[in-house]
This record gives sequence, C-alpha cells and structure tokens, in this order.
Amino acid sequence: MRTRQTGDHDAEREREGGPVSVSPSSGPTTTAPPGELAEERPAERGHDWARLAATPEFQALHSSRRRFTAVGMAIETGALLVGMALFGFAPDAMGEPAIGSITWALLVGTVLVLLTFVMALAYSHKAKQWEEMAAAALEHAGERIEPARRFAR
Repeated sequence: MRTRQTGDHDAEREREGGPVSVSPSSGPTTTAPPGELAEERPAERGHDWARLAATPEFQALHSSRRRFTAVGMAIETGALLVGMALFGFAPDAMGEPAIGSITWALLVGTVLVLLTFVMALAYSHKAKQWEEMAAAALEHAGERIEPARRFAR
C-alpha cells in the first residue's frame, strides 16, 4: 500500500493554483500565485555587512555580546563544575544536613537551578539593550529599518 507523500499533495495544490507548503522537501516554497514572484519583505533584503561592521555602534554591540557570553559561560560552567566536583569528590559532606533535614547537595542543586534562571533574566535585560544598539548601528550605517512587532508576519 502506497502512502501519500507531502510532495504529492503539494504538487496537486500547485496544479490547482493554490498555495503550497513551505516544507524543505516539497519543491516550490512560495505562496504567490503561479507565474508571479512572491513579494520581498523588508527583513529579507540584504545588508551591506562590511559597512555595518565598520561602524563604532556595531563594534560596541559585538563586543558587548561577546563579553556577556564569555562572562556568562564562565560563571555557569564554573558553578556547574564546582557543584559536580562536590557531588563526586565529597559525597559524605554533601549528604550532611545544612538546614534541618535539607542536605548540602539539595542546596547546591537548588542554587544551580536558580543561577540558570538568573542568567536567563540577565540575558533578557541585556537583549533589550542590544536591540537599541543594533538599531543605532543600522541608523548610523544608513540602513534604517522600520521597527516591527516581534513575531509579526
């Protein structure tokens, strides 16, 4: 018994003049009527990356993101390594009660989870600054883009 493939369905839809799927294996990926080109969205236009990268605003954005990533990775990785080392090399100490019946292992695990949420909050705060820095870099390079709502179609 032959099952119907996604490409078969898309080929039928294309012959009928309807929109086709955008899955990678389906062939054409446009929803424009046959014979017409799909409208280019502003976000799909290319940027002059060489000119953009030369602006001081872009360089500040790039170094800020690099610095945040390096420091964040060092903090999170260091905390995980210390926690895992304590779990592995000092299991007796980690099994001792710290506060009432709560052991040190439970406290260390809780701190690691909380640190992950703190890092996520710090990232979301910095991302707002990076959006402003990116807009400034685009404006300085002369590539002004109209602000769009996030996830807008």
